[in-house]
Amino acid sequence: MSRTMCKLCILDMIAFIEAQGSLLSMKVRGARYRPASHTHKRGIIRVFSAASRRRLMRFMARLKTRKIRATFITLTFTEVVSNAYAKVAFKRFAMRIRRNFGQASAVWRMEYQPKRGAIHFHLLMFNLPFWKQAEVQKTWEECTLEQRSIVDIRLVHGARSVMAYVSKYIAKTDNEAPTSLDDGSYQHEGRDKLSGRFWGYINKELLPLGEVYTGVLTERQTIKSLSSLCWSILGSDNPYNSLSFHLFCDNAHWLCERAIEEGGCWLGEWEYTVKDHSTPKATHSPYTEL
Repeated sequence: MSRTMCKLCILDMIAFIEAQGSLLSMKVRGARYRPASHTHKRGIIRVFSAASRRRLMRFMARLKTRKIRATFITLTFTEVVSNAYAKVAFKRFAMRIRRNFGQASAVWRMEYQPKRGAIHFHLLMFNLPFWKQAEVQKTWEECTLEQRSIVDIRLVHGARSVMAYVSKYIAKTDNEAPTSLDDGSYQHEGRDKLSGRFWGYINKELLPLGEVYTGVLTERQTIKSLSSLCWSILGSDNPYNSLSFHLFCDNAHWLCERAIEEGGCWLGEWEYTVKDHSTPKATHSPYTEL
């Protein structure tokens, strides 16, 4: 069989699989797969949208949080300040963290208090050494320029507790009730003066991301079995050849490795097999004048 025919067989039904932290993702591609004909350019960010929340949850699932010190900090304004003022004050606070704690990192989220409407920031910090409550309070007040701003600090133990804090505070809805990732009720409706990001990082390069496992599944039965298992865990009847799905589980790496061993190969091996290794013939001798 020619190399061209082998490529067609591989592309008839393949699945790209990836595991990192507690996130398992798989994208199935068939022979009729076509990339998007157009792309959307992001405009001014005014709401914490459903897509933004999904990206936040998926990113948090990529973190390797076992045996890592985590600290949850909430920074609140006493007065009801503008969005622009709040962002400036928080930028000052983030700069102080980078300057004083070079090995610390964090994921942050901005939101409004449901009743009073005051802006506050939630930070899930990693590798932050002991920082006295009074010192954090003083630092935040220096950034807000208020006589007394509000600070709350809690230690977080274990990966499950980290994700619990993420679900309850960092990615929570406005009504503080747990919802699915696709629920849009948490969008900040009516706040037309808002702009800018609602979540982000501090020292992103230092965040404890898990090791990435990537592979390609080429056996249809393996793709079907893994997809059926994952969708049954998610409680959905979605067909096995769906475009993509994401599963948060503690056994993400194990499921990825097992699927690759049964009916696939690692990404580097697959890229080598589909690459054309034939060398073009020389058009002239290197010892001949041009």
